[in-house]
Amino acid sequence: MEKAAEKYCKSCHGCQLVSRPNPPEPVRSSKLPSGPWEDITIDFLGPLPSGHSVLVVIDYYSRYYEVAIMKSTTSEKTVDALKIIFVRHGLPLTIHSDNGPQFISETFTEYVRDIGAEHFRVTPRWPQANREVERQNQSLVKRMKIAQAEKKHWQDEVLKYIAAYRASPHPSTGRSPAELLFNRQIRTKLPQLKLFSDCDQDVRDRDAEKKGLSKMYADDKRNAKASDVNMGDTVLLRQEATGKFDTLFHPEPREVIEKAGSKITVQTPSGAVYSRNSSFVKKYQERDDDKTLGEEEKPSDKILGEEEKPSDKTLGEVEKPPDKIPTRPTRIRAAPKKLEDYVVKLK
Repeated sequence: MEKAAEKYCKSCHGCQLVSRPNPPEPVRSSKLPSGPWEDITIDFLGPLPSGHSVLVVIDYYSRYYEVAIMKSTTSEKTVDALKIIFVRHGLPLTIHSDNGPQFISETFTEYVRDIGAEHFRVTPRWPQANREVERQNQSLVKRMKIAQAEKKHWQDEVLKYIAAYRASPHPSTGRSPAELLFNRQIRTKLPQLKLFSDCDQDVRDRDAEKKGLSKMYADDKRNAKASDVNMGDTVLLRQEATGKFDTLFHPEPREVIEKAGSKITVQTPSGAVYSRNSSFVKKYQERDDDKTLGEEEKPSDKILGEEEKPSDKTLGEVEKPPDKIPTRPTRIRAAPKKLEDYVVKLK
């Protein structure tokens, strides 16, 4: 009975639309690429109050990054900026980006195909999948805020920050981004010794250790849990609330047609397809029927089409009422022994 009650409550359609979403899945640490400038990620920061946008390009191996300050962010201008960066460092094997209009355009897709690279786009509405570039964007924004507070030119301050970042040891690798990319230390105002060593294995060990610690912290803080959603399941999809009384989930259930890691692709009954992170969907609990809890149909012994037969009792015969049944027990009444020699009437 308890399980039936629990299932009935969980299958309430309205309750499922406003209940809390599923927790995110545990962090999946990525492997360090085999070498520098093979796998890169790109993103736009802005637009800024000045009207500019900043194209940020980061190398996954060395954490070295380039920036391009741009007035226009069209796909053509984006390709032109990447051409200049690739002339300096060479062509990458893979490019990761979000689903911005510049990166899904035919112009950008054709350019990536021409240079022989592979383009991967993160799950829509899940910027955490591109967390490397998102973290760098946060650092750049902080530097811009400092420049504005101190009434300095933000572009000059950003360049100073990037120069210091490239020459400083990264906490994940223990080496500076410039050293891992160029296999040498770049000159700064600080005095330094020239040391040459094969540091690749040390970098990989330190990177794996740092990612493991980061994963443990992130999973514990977010109460991460593996998703139980599979292909063919009926789910509810989280929606953007536009009004105060909008439900957290879209009222129309959808079907899961593809699952790749934490990326879930669902399809509506009308055929529309959406891809989201697994934390945006949750299993839909369907009710077997609309009966009230505890209501059961009793089987009938009556055969379909058979008329009810009259009783064997003679019509008009009245049943005798049953003898009065005492509602409570009565005690046995007897005369005391001292009155045995006398005639006593008990009332």
